[in-house]
Amino acid sequence: MICLRCGCCCVYLDVAIVNPASIRLDGTVGPEYIDPVVFKPKGQTCPHLIYLEGKAVCKIHELPVYRGTPCEQFEQLGREDDVCMMSCYFRLVQGYPSSQ
Repeated sequence: MICLRCGCCCVYLDVAIVNPASIRLDGTVGPEYIDPVVFKPKGQTCPHLIYLEGKAVCKIHELPVYRGTPCEQFEQLGREDDVCMMSCYFRLVQGYPSSQ
């Protein structure tokens, strides 16, 4: 899937995310954290989401802590070179704005 960088998934999906308070300066989470993963409910913007020049960007995408998260493992049905279908759904059904 080709992500359109709209940020819809980061707002409109229920998902478990890395607790921002548990991320160390080196981009990892240590064993001392009791709650390294927290639940982000649909309709609430993920605290890792930022917009740069109109494109959605994950602040932890390049950090080691991102590996293995539900966000990294998220996949859609369809060919690898198809554009994201979720974006269209969120724009039409949820009324998500076309740009931030």
